[in-house]
Amino acid sequence: MSLAFSARSAALATGYRVIARMWRGDLCDAYEAWSEEREVRCVVKILRPDRRAFAPDRRRVVSEGELLLSLTHPHIVRAYEVRKEPAPFIVLEATAGPTLAGLIERGPLTLRDLARVATQVSSAIAYLHRRGFVNVDLRPSNLSYDGGHARVLDLSTVRRPRAGESTEAADSFSLGCLLYEAATSRSPVGEDATRAQIAPPFKRNGRLLPATASVVMRCLSAAPGNRPAVAEVARIFAPLV
Repeated sequence: MSLAFSARSAALATGYRVIARMWRGDLCDAYEAWSEEREVRCVVKILRPDRRAFAPDRRRVVSEGELLLSLTHPHIVRAYEVRKEPAPFIVLEATAGPTLAGLIERGPLTLRDLARVATQVSSAIAYLHRRGFVNVDLRPSNLSYDGGHARVLDLSTVRRPRAGESTEAADSFSLGCLLYEAATSRSPVGEDATRAQIAPPFKRNGRLLPATASVVMRCLSAAPGNRPAVAEVARIFAPLV
């Protein structure tokens, strides 16, 4: 057995031993860890030491963990456990694949991979909408993609919509940004970008089919009412999977 899983490795919390630190976010630190109970690698997302004295931050981590535990969807990362003490943390399944951001750095996705991302992520968003949640963080760094399978990795921004607020359209916009970047390796909302300058997405092996390029551009519409529902995005990309 690897030293990383032995009794000499650092205990992150009871039952979990550190393999490697993965990243530090504004709220949490993430570690690749070994679950002694399950005998598998996992990801432990734990509140940063400098945020642990703040009750609202502690509640945010616990709320995200409880939400993830309540969800059963193949394109949303699975949670195994959430604890409140001594520091709030969430235990997540370990995803084997790279993030979508890492893949985009190598160049635009193939049309088939783009269609898979579009349909699978749309399915996850629609599922959350049906459960009454909105405001999904759809940055490429928040998705894994491996073997044709996409997963949303973080739901810390997800919430119930406020009174009079319509944010399903905001999720459509985020989906459009994600797909545009996956198709072009360029963000449509960079510092120098304006809507007049956003050209329909192109790929290395040719332009997207008119219907697929059109639905991505409609997601980026300045008028929320003109943006398609995520189900429509999935329907248009589905024949290309």
